[in-house]
Amino acid sequence: MKLATILFVAASAVPAASGFAQLPLRPTALSTTTARAQTERAEFEFSFEIPKKGIADVGTAEVRLPPVLENSELVVVRYDLPFGLSAEPDAASGQVVVTKDGANGEKVGDILRQTTYWRGREPGLFDVSKNADNFDLVVQALVTNDLSVADEIVLVFERPL
Repeated sequence: MKLATILFVAASAVPAASGFAQLPLRPTALSTTTARAQTERAEFEFSFEIPKKGIADVGTAEVRLPPVLENSELVVVRYDLPFGLSAEPDAASGQVVVTKDGANGEKVGDILRQTTYWRGREPGLFDVSKNADNFDLVVQALVTNDLSVADEIVLVFERPL
């Protein structure tokens, strides 16, 4: 497998795909950065502030995400743009997996589950797990997070315990 180290600076066009979803925007005071799945493997439930550009506030995303691992936690990571991420498709798991620890908390072995993405000035949440077999599409979603639309990117990882 080819290691992918990606530097997010420029935007690229992202074709329509089933992995792209508009974020449910509901203002809330919650700001969760880590969530644990319960023993019966209920869905992870978490929220995060959608990255904004300048002073333009977009809102809060409230997310439910089924776990792909038997025993795991979610880690929500924010990076100022541009940033680097070392990850590649893993044939054994069928997921996109971190290959090098990152400065903001992702660890080797973490599964990249979701990322923010942008269509013009509209934010969305891209389901990396559902599109892990199309790594080019995952990269296209990641690079929509550029300085013309936001100052940050949000990445959601599932970490084995």
